[in-house]
Amino acid sequence: MTYWDKKLIREQLDKRIKSQFVALYSDAGWIKSIREALGMSAHQLAKRVGINQSRISRLEHAEIDGDLKLSSLKKIADGLDMQFVYGFIPKNSLEDMVREQARKIAMKRMAKVNHTMRLEEQELTNEEKAKSFDDLVQKILLENPKDFWDQ
Repeated sequence: MTYWDKKLIREQLDKRIKSQFVALYSDAGWIKSIREALGMSAHQLAKRVGINQSRISRLEHAEIDGDLKLSSLKKIADGLDMQFVYGFIPKNSLEDMVREQARKIAMKRMAKVNHTMRLEEQELTNEEKAKSFDDLVQKILLENPKDFWDQ
């Protein structure tokens, strides 16, 4: 698969994640948000799941704290008559993540070259460095080295 194929896939996935998943998320957590949207009380959900009401409240708080088992979420989803899915949401975008990693690799490579050129009194101007850096980032992205994420 070429760089351009992967880039297109990343961009399409970024759009889908942003439009379909991120917009739905609430700081209150999925359990409470969906329960309230359905007009269901914690007591009613607890009854459907087969646990007590105080446990629902603890599960809602645990979800917000990130301390909830997937099996518990599945059980709640069943009680809400919903399918449970989980996902990952990039902090920025997938494309930004890949570009940032390419920049890190380029910085390391440029640092080595700059040091050598400085020793040989052939250091580039800031404008030349910026152009070379951008070119190197693009080259890294196109080459997609096997150790891309190892660095």
